[in-house]
Amino acid sequence: MTFINEENKNIKELVINWHITEVCNYDCKYCFAKWGRPKELHRSLEEIEKLLDNLASYFIKGHSPLKSGLGYDTVRLNLAGGEPMMLGSTFFIVLMLAKQKGFKTSIITNGHYLINSRLDFPKNVLDMVGISFDSQDLSTRKAIGRIDRKGNSLSADDLKIALGGLIGTQKGIKTKINTVVNGLNYEEDFSSLIGELKPYKWKVLQVMPYGDDELLISDDKFNQFVERHSGLGLPIFAESNSTMTESYLMIDPLGRFYQNSKNASGYQYSDSINQCGVESALAQIAFNPKTFLSRYRPIDIDVIES
Repeated sequence: MTFINEENKNIKELVINWHITEVCNYDCKYCFAKWGRPKELHRSLEEIEKLLDNLASYFIKGHSPLKSGLGYDTVRLNLAGGEPMMLGSTFFIVLMLAKQKGFKTSIITNGHYLINSRLDFPKNVLDMVGISFDSQDLSTRKAIGRIDRKGNSLSADDLKIALGGLIGTQKGIKTKINTVVNGLNYEEDFSSLIGELKPYKWKVLQVMPYGDDELLISDDKFNQFVERHSGLGLPIFAESNSTMTESYLMIDPLGRFYQNSKNASGYQYSDSINQCGVESALAQIAFNPKTFLSRYRPIDIDVIES
């Protein structure tokens, strides 16, 4: 893979997204994290450590064309799901091992177990947290599927408590809110909430066509949502369907790179990274570094730089 980064030769961070499990306590209708419940890699501590070693050797210690082209300084391992915190102590072990091997760490979570877990979050193992939050209205969250079997759903007040708890235990943590803009929430106003929370980033994503078609929205409606929240001093980063295609480095629960494609439905999958190595596996999927870079351009640039 050859790539020359002409626009920004010193991107600070490369992000690798490991969807570590398909299991989740919510049932969001737009969820794309469906792999048929395979024998997930996290069940073997040996395989976990081998994967982290392989990734660290290639992306952190190595001198790959991707590293030369993007010129990144650090590599962040982002644990996603499903809901990664459902793995309990294994989830914490992965975070601690990743830190030991030189990764920055982050998670994408629905936030439920940040306020409802029996396990204490270890101190200073997390550099960033992204909490998925799609609506301030309970009925909308229910319709989306952001609710568990007992009727629990993360409210705006719960969100504030969850973020406050992590800020108290994770030194220097950056906070991010992820909002999937869809047919049920595209008219909602988040400006007051995001203004109060003051996250490092507020990422708004156009719902992808992998789940319930009734939730899909046009580019125009997505752009209306973005425009309505722009120019207000909010740290908004918008990702349309086209921006999200071939722009993420993703690993599935089996430990394979996978990627969505412009010209085909479903995903491309590599062979197991632990079996064939990072370089060989990476060559088997499509990854567009230029589109990757475009995802890191904020709407309100002056807010991010201040």
